[in-house]
Amino acid sequence: MKISDKFHLEDIYKLKNTVLTGKTEDIKWRIKHINIVSQLLDENKKEIIKSLFVDLGKSEIEGLAEILLVKEEISLIKKKLNSWMRPKKIDTPFYLFPSSSKVVYEPLGCVLILGPYNYPLLYVFKPLVNIFSAGNTAVIKPSEKCPATSKLIQKLTSKYFHKDVLLTVEGDYKQSIKLIEQNFDHIFFTGSTETGKSIMKLASKNLTPLTLELSGTNPVIIFKNANLEIAAKRIVWGKFFNSGQSCMAPNHIFVDKEIEKNFIEKLKQCIVSFYGEDPIISEDLSKLEKKQFSSTVEIIKRYKKEKRILYGGTFSKKKLKISPTILKIKSTETDILQKELFSSLLPVIGINDKESALKQINQTSKPLAIYLFGGNKKIHNQISRITSSGTICINDVMLPVLIPNLPFGGVGQSGIGKFHGEAGFRNFSNQKSITFKGFLFDLNLRYPPYERIKKFLQFIFKI
Repeated sequence: MKISDKFHLEDIYKLKNTVLTGKTEDIKWRIKHINIVSQLLDENKKEIIKSLFVDLGKSEIEGLAEILLVKEEISLIKKKLNSWMRPKKIDTPFYLFPSSSKVVYEPLGCVLILGPYNYPLLYVFKPLVNIFSAGNTAVIKPSEKCPATSKLIQKLTSKYFHKDVLLTVEGDYKQSIKLIEQNFDHIFFTGSTETGKSIMKLASKNLTPLTLELSGTNPVIIFKNANLEIAAKRIVWGKFFNSGQSCMAPNHIFVDKEIEKNFIEKLKQCIVSFYGEDPIISEDLSKLEKKQFSSTVEIIKRYKKEKRILYGGTFSKKKLKISPTILKIKSTETDILQKELFSSLLPVIGINDKESALKQINQTSKPLAIYLFGGNKKIHNQISRITSSGTICINDVMLPVLIPNLPFGGVGQSGIGKFHGEAGFRNFSNQKSITFKGFLFDLNLRYPPYERIKKFLQFIFKI
């Protein structure tokens, strides 16, 4: 549906009212609607995969991955939701006896989901099942940069869900602005840090709380004792999956100079093994979004001129594809190191010691992920202590986003709030405290005149 002036008040009111009736408090309501998402995915796999291919050139495996990650989330929620929903007993100080306290998890209301273009299905339906798990209703705004997928999401959600539970609104960024300005109970956004700042500013007018899953300038550090062959395979897979258009993709590599040449050769071998001698024609290499393609080509042209492309650098404007490309850069090139490349570019920086890499990491905004290969437990613990990031992953990449019950989200410039599993349930719930006080032992000490309570306070609190 297209947004209209009447939509703002009438439709959001209906969605909020569904929650206010109290029926979404019931676990049966929540599981029912989570199951509908599962049914929607199962019955429309072919259409979903086709739309993802049309919009992004995604292979069947990449399309299935989006479906699978939502299904994994659903499976976990169905197993654990009953325990997550249980009220949590809170200890009450003895001097307030007889009393008791607890925390209950109530729905927030109606949540707005603003979907990204890089995973246009996954980052709509994965937060949606978290939202349903907490007993909320939702409005979905898919990315206009993926028209085929957006149209399909509109069609399927209209078919499978009642309008008082879920609505999908299509349109460009102007439609997004109109939605953000409405009085939603929460907004979930996945996208760039700059857009996240704009959304936060608009949402502040209504003090609407936000979950922002933002950019990740995710560095990799390769230590001398790393298994270079396995490290290269895992990095090439994670970096060029969806042509680098993943917030968790490795952004750039710091590698010990003693093993730099050897490691670069391993990277090249993996690229050829995965995508062939001409990656542009590979069905496993997806295309880039138009603006991202253009900006990436400009970087390639500059590095070609400076003869600092170690591998790749080919592209097709017709197919919007850029081959996996390795760049030789210096630690002083902050325009590359402080930017989420979000493409098929993989910069490599030779380092003399880990301190130079850590200094660079701490000078930039906090990343979504830091990837470490090799080293030892002492080094891992040290890096964990002196750096700040959404996650640290050792000897692999992308894994944190694949683990359903691991809280996922950034810190600082890389995001606000967590979701996945129980973290998602809590994120979209209001943790309401309830305190009960009995009528027994109603001591007069608490009431004026306060002179008589002084000795009691001095004895109990040592003040």
